[in-house]
Amino acid sequence: MMSDQPHACQLAADATTIIVPVCAQRTVCYQFDTSATNPDLELPYTVIVDGTVLSPDKPRRLNKASRKISVIVSAGSSVALYLNSDVHPAHRRTPVYAVEVKEHDVVVNITEKTGKTHNAKPVVGEAQTQAPNQPGSPPVDRYEALLTGDIWMAISHRYTEAEANDLLPDDIEPAIRKAVCGIYRGLSAGKLDIPLMDEGGMLCVSLIKQENPHNNITSCSFLSDVLPRTHPLTFAALFSVARKAGITELHITSFWRPSLGSIVHRAGLGLDVDFLTNTQQKVKINRAGLNDKGPSHNPNVSDKEKALHQQHQEKKAMARQHKKDPGATQASDIARVAWEKELQANEPSLMQQMRESLAKHKLVRQILDPWYIALQPGARHSNEQQSGEEKVHANHLHITVREPKIYE
Repeated sequence: MMSDQPHACQLAADATTIIVPVCAQRTVCYQFDTSATNPDLELPYTVIVDGTVLSPDKPRRLNKASRKISVIVSAGSSVALYLNSDVHPAHRRTPVYAVEVKEHDVVVNITEKTGKTHNAKPVVGEAQTQAPNQPGSPPVDRYEALLTGDIWMAISHRYTEAEANDLLPDDIEPAIRKAVCGIYRGLSAGKLDIPLMDEGGMLCVSLIKQENPHNNITSCSFLSDVLPRTHPLTFAALFSVARKAGITELHITSFWRPSLGSIVHRAGLGLDVDFLTNTQQKVKINRAGLNDKGPSHNPNVSDKEKALHQQHQEKKAMARQHKKDPGATQASDIARVAWEKELQANEPSLMQQMRESLAKHKLVRQILDPWYIALQPGARHSNEQQSGEEKVHANHLHITVREPKIYE
């Protein structure tokens, strides 16, 4: 027996049946359209029903294919979401897109919008009840909502100096701890000077303002809004490795941002670097143009490498066409080895040293750069500038830090 209103259990008149009321069940479905920036965005989420996060209490990812979050709840329930870095159990300050479930199933369409959208709030507005699509199916209450830069900022945790200090490893060098905590205390400019270990010099860090947050958020300060929404461990890992390598100048070009690229920057777990230097080498981290026609205009890509890479691409295409021909596969492998040998021969030693040190660092989960892509620890492949991911990382080094309570 189903009822929309709860009643006490009753014993039937014949004393053989217990009548147990069951609340009507409703489906709540959140549908995300993030095609304005990234249609496959793996947004972390947890679902809240009547003020409690659904079990298991750990972040999930928005599915690349369906773009839906669906739950079945009792009529009369309140449902909302924690999104992005707000899924962390220690954060959870901004539940969004709350709905009160009534007599119908619920669909909430959430559409990402770029640019400055004044006064947009993470709420669902008024329902539009849609008649059944086919006989026997129930009507649906539909809501429309926006996901804007302002909302991204609201669902992105802003770390305090005390939080940064607590998150840093106990064994981190005092100079690194001081520098990282200074970011969250508040900087007067996008510059940091960190004493080097043995040489008596300085690691001079330039924190370069990025336009994405400022183009998509109504009011946003680089120093007090962008930098503190970047996870402290990103800075800790990068500064520690750079300091040990004796790097004297470092340019960081991207931090937390709301409306560009993968989720790791939007969740504050990534940093981008485009320039390194020490007393022996200057490295502009850029290999753009590997697949361009004509001679190379990039000092990190030789004409010989371009020719070898073109041969590799041709042999690889031939091997795909003739999958059952072991000779074609062997020729593709030989061409690949020849190209990668030339790639390695021309890589600046400072860049190689940085990557190897980052790969060994306990805080680092991913490293993507113009030479190699390593999405998982211990597994990497050469950057051929073929896929979208490879092309995007043709002109900078990216690191992602580990934070399983947000995204892993």
